[in-house]
Amino acid sequence: MKALIADEQWISRAGLGQLLKEITPDCTVIEAETFADALEKLAAGGFDLCLVDPDIFAMPISDGISKLRQVAPSLPIAVMAARQSRRDALGAIETGAQAYILKIAKAVDIRRAIERMLAGEISLPANLSDMPNSSPLGLSESTTPFQHGGDSPTSVLTGRQREVLDLIATGKRNAEIAQALGISPRTVQIHVSTILKMLGVGNRTEAALMARQFGNRA
Repeated sequence: MKALIADEQWISRAGLGQLLKEITPDCTVIEAETFADALEKLAAGGFDLCLVDPDIFAMPISDGISKLRQVAPSLPIAVMAARQSRRDALGAIETGAQAYILKIAKAVDIRRAIERMLAGEISLPANLSDMPNSSPLGLSESTTPFQHGGDSPTSVLTGRQREVLDLIATGKRNAEIAQALGISPRTVQIHVSTILKMLGVGNRTEAALMARQFGNRA
C-alpha cells in the first residue's frame, strides 16, 4: 500500500506514518507539508490512501476535498482534523472524503477508523451528533445549514438528508433514491451512512421507522 500524509506538522506526519505501518507493515508513506505539494504528488498517481489535515487547505474543507478529488477521483481520503465540528465533518464526507477522524481520538480509535475506511466504509466520529455545528470564527461554512429546535430526532439532519430519509421510509433503494434526487449512488451511500450515524440507529429499517414515527419533521 502507498499512502500520502499531508500535514504541516512533521510530528503528526511521523505519528500517522507509524500507525499506518502498524496496520500494513509494507506500507510506503509519502509526506507533503503543503497543499500544493499534496496535489502535485497525488496527480502523479499510484496512491491507495490519503490522510490530510484540513489546516493545509487555506480554504473551506469542502473546497479542499473537491480539489483533491479533481486529481484523485477515486482515492480513499481521510480528513485528520483537530476541530470538533459537525458541519465540517459532514461537509467533508458529502464532498468526497471517506472518513473524518479527530486527531484527539485515541490511537486505537484512529486505527479502527482507518481500517474501516480501507474496507470501503464511511467513517465518522462516534460522537458526531454531540459535536458543535460550527467552526471557529473566521472559517467558512459551505454545507447546508442544520435545522435546530423541534421535538424530532431528525431535526439534526440537513434538508438533503431529510429528503433521503423520506425516500428510505418509502422503501426505495439507493439507486432509486439517486435517480429521484438526481445525485450519484455513491452520494446516496454517503448520505445514508451519515443519517444512520446522526440518528444513532443501526440500519436503514430503524431509520425508516423513526422517520415514520416522527413524520421526519424538523
